[in-house]
Amino acid sequence: MKDGVDAATVEIRNAFLAQMGPQIRHLVQMSPRRRLLDFATWLPLWAAAGAVASWGLMDWDSQGPTWLPALAVASGILGCAIAINALNLLMHEGMHGILFKGSRANRWGSVLLGATVLMGFSAYRILHLRHHRYLGTPLDPDDYHNYTRRRGLVWLLHFARLTIGCIVYIFAIPALALRYGTWRERRAVLADYAVLACLYAAAFLLIPISILAGSWLVPLLVVAILVQVRGFTQHGIADAHDPLLASRCIQPNRLVAALVLHENHHLEHHLFPEIPSYNLERLHQLLWPHLPRAVTVPSYGSFIAHFIRQSVALDDTPIGYTEPGKETA
Repeated sequence: MKDGVDAATVEIRNAFLAQMGPQIRHLVQMSPRRRLLDFATWLPLWAAAGAVASWGLMDWDSQGPTWLPALAVASGILGCAIAINALNLLMHEGMHGILFKGSRANRWGSVLLGATVLMGFSAYRILHLRHHRYLGTPLDPDDYHNYTRRRGLVWLLHFARLTIGCIVYIFAIPALALRYGTWRERRAVLADYAVLACLYAAAFLLIPISILAGSWLVPLLVVAILVQVRGFTQHGIADAHDPLLASRCIQPNRLVAALVLHENHHLEHHLFPEIPSYNLERLHQLLWPHLPRAVTVPSYGSFIAHFIRQSVALDDTPIGYTEPGKETA
């Protein structure tokens, strides 16, 4: 078994590698220029949007609520949330060792990125790689059927993930990581949270609360919604026992795809998690015409609409089932 990939997925990977190996292996190559572009995009956006939101809050405090500071606060918070969400997705790259080429840079860069969303990188990595390794098995932490066989309770967990999932994750992920991790991994988890505690203490001591609120704390509430919708859409109401139906490919417009760093191609990511996010669109183009089956939706909103409709009857038919190979034949 390839490290971090379940056995059933390995068979599918091998079939694709036999058919188009050189093209796929080319996409594994990491590009420092593309990674630099990521940081050169999202960090300045966060700084600029944070400045706008903070100005709006201060002007609001001094002159009362008027339309201009209100607009500045709203647009600044949204810009900060988009940037923080992207940085969170870059931490996901670190979980698969494809944020930076050096292992130390990859680890500590990911720790700093995790700090933006109150998450310890090493803890999240333990659970995330466990999800990849045991996808569709009784050991998959992301499959709610592994926690209960009661249909109504499974759907209740779906709604909980969609509404309060991030709050639960903040506490559950480190607890489960300490349970499942090796002794070395547990030490890394504790070290990460020690670093986070120091960073948060410094932030609250040195940065005015109005700036923290406008550029980080309030935007985190928006980020939580984005993470919950994106995470649930990736695997929710699918077929966890079939590697081709366990992960969903969402096909939104180019702007949305860029904002989520092309992680909308989540099926492709599960098949080849060693491929950086900036190459997932090309991987999708290679694999999609050859897939015998898949689950896909045209947008995150359309998935949520389907989910709500099916929840009335507790209908767990995979949302967005399609057969790309037949459609392109």
